[in-house]
Amino acid sequence: MEKKKTIDWFKNKVCLCIMGLFAAIFFSNCTRIRQNDFSQHNFSLKNTLSIFLLNNKKDYYFCIPVQYVGDYQISGFEFTNGNILIGDYDILLKRDEINISVYLNETANENGNTAGEFNLIYMEENGSVPVSKMAEPLAIKNNPGYTMNQYDIYIEKHLTDNDMKNIINEYKKGNVYSKFSIWYDITIDNEKQNGSGLLDDFELHSGQLDEYVWLLPHFEFFRTKYLQNSYASK
Repeated sequence: MEKKKTIDWFKNKVCLCIMGLFAAIFFSNCTRIRQNDFSQHNFSLKNTLSIFLLNNKKDYYFCIPVQYVGDYQISGFEFTNGNILIGDYDILLKRDEINISVYLNETANENGNTAGEFNLIYMEENGSVPVSKMAEPLAIKNNPGYTMNQYDIYIEKHLTDNDMKNIINEYKKGNVYSKFSIWYDITIDNEKQNGSGLLDDFELHSGQLDEYVWLLPHFEFFRTKYLQNSYASK
C-alpha cells in the first residue's frame, strides 16, 4: 500500500510539472506575441516614393525599390552600406542584416509598361546568396515595342522590437522629418560602376501610402509583390 501511495504521489508530481511546463510555454508565447504586436500603429512614409514602411501582418519593415530600365544588362549588384534616419533615431543598413532581391522583366518599354513576367535572378538574405543568375545571357527580343529590360531591385530591412519602440517614440515627440541613403556597386554591360547610390528625405506618417504608388505603371510589380497582403494597402 505504501509503495502504491509513493507511485501515485510521483505520478501527480510529474503531471503537475508537465502542466506547469505547458503553462510556462503558453504564457511565454503570449508575452512574446504582445511584445511584437505593433499592428495598432498604421505607419507609412510621406513625401517620397523612394522608400516604404510596410507591414506584412507579422512585422514592420522598410523596403527601398531601385529600378533600372534600358537596353543594357545588369550582371552584378553589391550593396555597400546605408542608413535610415527616423527623426533622431538612426538605423544602419548592414549587408548581413538586410534582404536583397533582383527581378528582371525582359519585355518593358520606355513608359514603364511590361508585357511579360518578372523573374527572380538574384537574392541575398542577411549576407548569404541563395540565388545568383544575373550574369546569364538575356533572351532575344521578339516583341516590338517591348524591347527593354526592367530590373527591379528591392532592399528590405526588417525592424526589431527596439527599432519599433524608438520609431514610435520619435513619432510621439513629433520628430517626423527623416531621410535615408544607400550605396552600392553595380555592373552594367560589363562596366562596374562603384559608388552608385540613392538618397531622399521624407516624413514619418500615420496613415496610408501615397496614392501615386497606385497610379504609376512602373510600380505595378511592386504593388503585386508587396502591397496585396500588406496592412499598407488598406
